[in-house]
Amino acid sequence: MTLTRSQAELAEAYARAQGGRAAWFSYAENACDMLAKIGIVAPEDHLIVCADDFSASFERHFRWGRCSFVAEPTPDAFLTASGWGSAGSDVPFGSGDDRLVAEGSPASYAYPAGVHASRTFWFVSTIGCTCLRVPDIRELAHAAARVGALLIVDNTVASVFGCHPIELGAHICLEALDRVAAGMLERKAVAVIVAPAVSGRGRRRIVHPESEDAYRLIAFGLGDPDDPSSFGMLSPDDLSAVAWGLDSLAYRMQMHNDHARAIAEFLSCHPRVAHVFYPGLRSHADAAHAPRVLMHGFGPAIDFSLLGTCRESPADAARRFVADCACANRDAPAGGSKTRMSVVTCNDAAYVRIFVGTDDPLAVADGLDRALRRICSPSESRA
Repeated sequence: MTLTRSQAELAEAYARAQGGRAAWFSYAENACDMLAKIGIVAPEDHLIVCADDFSASFERHFRWGRCSFVAEPTPDAFLTASGWGSAGSDVPFGSGDDRLVAEGSPASYAYPAGVHASRTFWFVSTIGCTCLRVPDIRELAHAAARVGALLIVDNTVASVFGCHPIELGAHICLEALDRVAAGMLERKAVAVIVAPAVSGRGRRRIVHPESEDAYRLIAFGLGDPDDPSSFGMLSPDDLSAVAWGLDSLAYRMQMHNDHARAIAEFLSCHPRVAHVFYPGLRSHADAAHAPRVLMHGFGPAIDFSLLGTCRESPADAARRFVADCACANRDAPAGGSKTRMSVVTCNDAAYVRIFVGTDDPLAVADGLDRALRRICSPSESRA
């Protein structure tokens, strides 16, 4: 694999693909880790998160600050957590005093974290949480703009092929590069994309002060995107993997999405499966607006739960299933060609999460079927 483009050139291409103003690449474990490393959220700021499948990571990285969690990726949930009630309440939205941070105030987001307080950040994933929820990003962006919050979207699961959060109104987009680089990264890396401060032309020209503030905040942490510092430099091999991955992304991601749709349909008809959560199914909670958020399909991820027995907890059953399933591929690289499985738990619920690869979907379905019939056998169900 030969490096043909510099990091600045790749970042510029990435920003252009997302409809963003600028992009940065840096090493980080995931979007939460990247957000903490940038340092834009100060201890006095309020970070509101909808990511119950990553709640432990947020609690660890932001244990020193004011971090709140919401259960639903809806404007009402975020507004309530921000102290403004719901969108349908008596809160006087549209007045000159409804921003959490007044324009031009000393508490502007343009100041580095730790200098001024009382800023509000909303964090949500394009496909995330248990049951793979899909937020209506346009509605969230509209609500965030009216109360002066910065909307941060984790686009890792959908990828730049499957969603453009910046074009839907997000101020900052974070995306782990595992799937973009087809699992070939030596170390985990994350892309950071910031929205343009101006959109439209002529009479339709609109200035977005929050986006300008977001750019300055990111630049404080990561430097000039056209001149990556040693802090944000990827190795030549990792840059080559990203460059190759971007060139082949559309072909590969379409296979991921198409195979996931087929396997989700298969699981939804299986007698040993209790529930299937996939944004492309009519039964999904966000099926009505998911097509307006996601492109080219509904992503590579599927959550499903097993028919339970009285002998073990749902989490134990899910772990036993993953350990027994031949196509779990726990040792395969994240984002690669192999289908991978893991267990996601939340409170008393447990789900098997599949990240569908580009491998043979018939072989994956056969492996799932065999494991389901062994783990959820009629003899166990009667026990």
